Amino acid sequence: MKHVDVNLLGQFEDQLNPAYPEQSGIPPSILGYGEISTTFSISDMPDIAFKRMPPFDNTDQIAAYKSAVDQYCFLLSDKCGVQVSDYAFYEVVNPRGEHILYVAQTRLPASSIGNTILKSGTRHEMEYMISSMMACFVRLQKFNLGNNQNQSLGLDGQISNWSFSLTDKNNEPPVYFDITTPMFRVNGKEQLDTEIFLKSCPSFLVWLVRWQFLQEVLDRYYDIRMILIDVVANFHKEGRQDLIEDALSFINKMIDKENLNTEVKAITRTEVDSYYKNDAFIWALFLRLRRFDRFIKTKFFRQRYNFILPGKISR
Repeated sequence: MKHVDVNLLGQFEDQLNPAYPEQSGIPPSILGYGEISTTFSISDMPDIAFKRMPPFDNTDQIAAYKSAVDQYCFLLSDKCGVQVSDYAFYEVVNPRGEHILYVAQTRLPASSIGNTILKSGTRHEMEYMISSMMACFVRLQKFNLGNNQNQSLGLDGQISNWSFSLTDKNNEPPVYFDITTPMFRVNGKEQLDTEIFLKSCPSFLVWLVRWQFLQEVLDRYYDIRMILIDVVANFHKEGRQDLIEDALSFINKMIDKENLNTEVKAITRTEVDSYYKNDAFIWALFLRLRRFDRFIKTKFFRQRYNFILPGKISR
């Protein structure tokens, strides 16, 4: 793990304007936007990628979250052979008395990130990436079906969450770095406090998301078939619709090869297109509502808005 200047991080937090980060005392450089959180770097620490988690109520909540991440990463790496990116936690209490947790990770080369490779990659490179991810998914599936401790693991397996070494002759496994949403269950119960997912929701939507969407969204990450559909559906987002049929053919052959076809049905193009259309609509609507919430809070009520939102996202 690269060195993190804790004092500088504290200064960054003290001067941060999450609603309009470009107006902050130390403006962050945005590395990537997720649907919920943003990854960024700070100019004096360019080798570190940071995620700023939603404010916690107290240190006990932070301790519980850190424990969940640690256990999740251990299970992924030790039980499922998934190579997980290194990470470290840094706690800050800002001048507003908010308990803020930063998750720091060594910044991976942009050229190694799956969606960057996919944008201009060949069919061979696509198949290599899917094959190496699929090996992780299969081990995850076997763990979930065969462990005797009533534990199960979920994974947001989309290609933008992995770093690949395409030139490595030793078949180095991909590195999974989306570890800030630890998805694992014991006896069917999520070990992460799911209210964390809802903190960035507009207040007028929290009840609806909790009631109608949260469980469905979480469940898809425990289902290898839904993980694979999500992987291929995002080819639309990356502008590689031309590779979708090839990817599906390759995946379906691997399902047969791994003898998963009794548990995982072959995936069709219709399913992938329908999934993406629905998913893109929901997340685009959610982002518009978050922007509306930011506008109301900052412009009308002059309140602090505590989340960094993405700009225009191509879909």
